[in-house]
Amino acid sequence: MSGTPLYLAGEFPGNVSRILELESENQTFLDLAEAYDTLSAELQDLETGIDRFSGAYFAQLQRQRHEIRDILCAMLGAD
Repeated sequence: MSGTPLYLAGEFPGNVSRILELESENQTFLDLAEAYDTLSAELQDLETGIDRFSGAYFAQLQRQRHEIRDILCAMLGAD
């Protein structure tokens, strides 16, 4: 991972306007986007050694972020 957290707009740079639209219109999308950003920031802290962690905990966070990313990706593609 790079030196900065992988926030949603960075993950989908071609969909920034759609992300902003969905965040303002769809509470579920907003909640998931916030959860994604929170998980990304926590994973970044773990990777940079700010926090101590177990491999299992790190893998669990990665799975959660991946699941949320898949849902958000589907929502971005849906009109």
